[in-house]
Amino acid sequence: MTIDQQGRKWWDRAAAAPKAAFLSCVITGYLVHLYAFTNLIPNCDGLSRVFDTQQMTVSGRWFLHYASALNSFTQMPAAIGLLSLLFLGLAAAFAVDLLKLRSKLLAGLAGAVMAAFPCMGYTFLYMFTASAYCLAIFLAVLSVWLAKRCKVGWLCGVLALALAMGTYQAYVTVAISLSLLVVLRECLDPESGFQGTLALGLRLVAYLAAGAILYYGILLVFLKVKDLKLLSYLGMDAASSGYPFGKLPHLLLSTYKQVVAFFFVAGSSDGFTSRWMVVLDLAALVLGLCFFLARLSGKGLWKEVWRPLGALAMAALLPLGINFMQVLSPYSVPTPLMKYAFVTVYLAVLLVADLADGLPNTSTQRGTALSVAVVWAAVLLLFCLNTNNLLYTASAQAHRASESYATRLLSRIEDCPGYEPGMEIALVGAVPADQIKSQIPSYAQVDHYSVPLNSVISLNKHLYYYLNDWLNFPVEELDEETMLAISDSQEFQDMTLYPAQGSVQVLDGRVVVKLQERYTPKSDFEKAYENRR
Repeated sequence: MTIDQQGRKWWDRAAAAPKAAFLSCVITGYLVHLYAFTNLIPNCDGLSRVFDTQQMTVSGRWFLHYASALNSFTQMPAAIGLLSLLFLGLAAAFAVDLLKLRSKLLAGLAGAVMAAFPCMGYTFLYMFTASAYCLAIFLAVLSVWLAKRCKVGWLCGVLALALAMGTYQAYVTVAISLSLLVVLRECLDPESGFQGTLALGLRLVAYLAAGAILYYGILLVFLKVKDLKLLSYLGMDAASSGYPFGKLPHLLLSTYKQVVAFFFVAGSSDGFTSRWMVVLDLAALVLGLCFFLARLSGKGLWKEVWRPLGALAMAALLPLGINFMQVLSPYSVPTPLMKYAFVTVYLAVLLVADLADGLPNTSTQRGTALSVAVVWAAVLLLFCLNTNNLLYTASAQAHRASESYATRLLSRIEDCPGYEPGMEIALVGAVPADQIKSQIPSYAQVDHYSVPLNSVISLNKHLYYYLNDWLNFPVEELDEETMLAISDSQEFQDMTLYPAQGSVQVLDGRVVVKLQERYTPKSDFEKAYENRR
């Protein structure tokens, strides 16, 4: 058999629905995120990540370094975009196969939604980790797919989940939410029995627990070998002091409230919800409920009490599953980057639509309902297209504003009387937000620190990153003691604030730029983060 024949045989063996999901995910992903793949748009973190080995064990991400090696630790949007969409396409294919979607159209829509969901746009703003994070999403989906199978598959699923969490802990929620949907589907499958469904649910719970334990065990080994401690990022360091079980009821309530706000409250914090999204989410709720009831009544499944109760229980646990990071990290609020698992709510709608489509009595009303579901998904994709590109447009504008500011600042430095190339340069303070402020009202929808509306230069050190890595002007950041001494000197206090005349001067043989009244010392977190390994 030739290699062409072998490849054709493998392709033909794959089911039509997963193939549709893969192709739709890749194609839609390229169309929606094309701007991000053809431009370099840094946010505040990206300024120092032109090249970075991603040694993030101190943040609990012990596998991120190895996953990021795929793109040579360098921000290369076109290459990273290709890798990311290949992994995301595979995740879509395995998710569709896991949920047993039969309709190629609905499977294609599932893949498209997984690629276009705006949380993925926030991910691509962190381009330096995007391919690694998409690999983690794939590993999370693959882990459930494996765990559902034989004993060997279960063990491989545990390992895959540990690797996904070792890349970014937030993607455990992808595995949790998909596991809930798998059990929900079994409850609505007339060929599945109570004992088999219960056994499957318990097996998935055990795999999730084992994967989390394996992740944490490997993390402890990395911390021990490297002699490191967890940073205070998102309360990671507090994990060693014990879990606040007394606050668990409040955390659970907060978890559900955040999910409701994300989908149904326009302008909610840490989200991108608009009135259009609220309408689409209400439509999704109605459609999902209609298809769910149609499935129960059409197959007479409601007569077996455990089926509707089990399915409703999985649906009730879904908000907890998609936002489980709030429970895992009780000292912080999950960011949009950490909420990719929220896309499974839309997958749940497509799942029950696919189940209703499989009913033998395909009445005109049901066909109309399915057509409405397809229209809903198409409008949802349009919303996702607009929101993702609003993310990129706002971020690109902030980058242009930052570049303009830094370029003018550099000109002032070089034009300063007494300046000589190679001089030390003390940039005291950060860029005041009121000096670079976007007036475009639509940007407010995506306002988040991942998407700066004013400047990507948010801290003192970011100016040094920008001059070195983005304007190719070599300059070293001075140490803390020197910066504090300059800030406390009378000569500095007598200077005016930039950009006024007298805000850039040569003092004691170095150029001093006064951006703020006093130097803000770096936090312990910043110092530890800069020395991570």
